[in-house]
Amino acid sequence: MKKIILLLLAIPAILALSCQQGMVYPPAGSYSDVVLVTETAKPSGENVAIIRALQHELNYYTKNEIQFKLSMVRASEIRKEPPTKNMVIYGVARSGEIGNVIESFIGTAAVRKVIEGNENIFKRMNYPVTGQLTVVVTAPTRRQLVDVTRKNGALIREIIEKHNRMRLRDYLLKEQKDQVRKRLKIEYGFEIGISSLYEINQEREDVPGVEIIRRTPHRGISVFWQKWDQEYLALSDSTKLYNIRAELAWKMYYKDVMRRDLVSFSRDELGNYDVIRMDGYWEKKDDIYGGPFICYFILDGYRKKLWVVDLLVYAPGFDKHILLRELMSIAESFRY
Repeated sequence: MKKIILLLLAIPAILALSCQQGMVYPPAGSYSDVVLVTETAKPSGENVAIIRALQHELNYYTKNEIQFKLSMVRASEIRKEPPTKNMVIYGVARSGEIGNVIESFIGTAAVRKVIEGNENIFKRMNYPVTGQLTVVVTAPTRRQLVDVTRKNGALIREIIEKHNRMRLRDYLLKEQKDQVRKRLKIEYGFEIGISSLYEINQEREDVPGVEIIRRTPHRGISVFWQKWDQEYLALSDSTKLYNIRAELAWKMYYKDVMRRDLVSFSRDELGNYDVIRMDGYWEKKDDIYGGPFICYFILDGYRKKLWVVDLLVYAPGFDKHILLRELMSIAESFRY
């Protein structure tokens, strides 16, 4: 146990020394990869619940994708595991080797709260190394652990996704096209981070809207705006919002269409804004290709203006979720 604690303390010290020397070594691997640390590292028993929660299937209409790809590690082998982007530590508090690992990560006071039934899920960014997210899911008994996991699967996934987007945004916007960003704010009244990897593809007064893209594979963010005379924006406006997006996509993307049966609406957040979110599938009217999209509707009540932030990908053979995650990370920098 002492060896594990010493290792966790030593790694940040090594990284601090590397930073002083001008070298930073962030964890390697995809943001879709999760290292799952359990007592046995076997897909059985209580581990089945967390495996199902993390390997959640996402329906992208032409194919289903698993949200996270797992590799499992026994608690007794954690000190051999290299730094990773995402780690989930899962097990019963104060039980076996995993109990020792959990206590070393969250501390004795937090474990006491778990035993008392007050806390179950803990997160910590940049721990034990810079760039790593560590999530601990624990409970006093196996049955309670499974119940917690089943009830909070979506929350656990969103914790990981949110921190993935934060780190992606920091990376993508480290080198920005600041002059373009400032010009968009002056001319159109909005700003959004424009990575050096992206470019302006269209600026259309007739739509009106601006399209920002990254090529190979194609992924794009468009920002539209128009008048909105209603005082509120609600899910009950879904038909009107569907028609607005249909008209914008037809003009901006040269006859893109949607299928109403493949569209869903929900309440969500985009950066600091409460939004109506629309998920669906786009396709060309006269062709046989398409792809998923996410569309956010944001109300500027003071100016009676509706902002539409539209994300779409066209990437045959690529995982769509990875590309949409990238677009979402940038879209969260939108401000009007």
